[in-house]
Amino acid sequence: MKTSVPCPNCQKAITLEDFEDFSSPFTMKCPYCQAKLKETKVTPFLIVGVIAIIPLFIFLTELIISLLSSVIPIIEKMPTAIVFLGLLYPIYALYERANGLLMFNKGNLQLKKRQ
Repeated sequence: MKTSVPCPNCQKAITLEDFEDFSSPFTMKCPYCQAKLKETKVTPFLIVGVIAIIPLFIFLTELIISLLSSVIPIIEKMPTAIVFLGLLYPIYALYERANGLLMFNKGNLQLKKRQ
């Protein structure tokens, strides 16, 4: 398992902790030279995974709402997004961590072209 990858611009090591600090795979910047980065090898597959997992998260959230509504009646009136954040966010965080590890270990970093 790799511990760092070189920045394509300044060649300084970008660590896994730096990858975890990126807000999304589409807004990556080198922590040293601030060059905008893109990943080209794994990101298309991650996008397909996101498209597949979003309906699953919606289904699970609705299932949790229906199961808990008999115990906690107010949960029916809460927005689905709040219930998701409160109850399923740990699963989502694990999913994001797995994406980061996959991108870090199997990905190919390149500089974004300036437009």
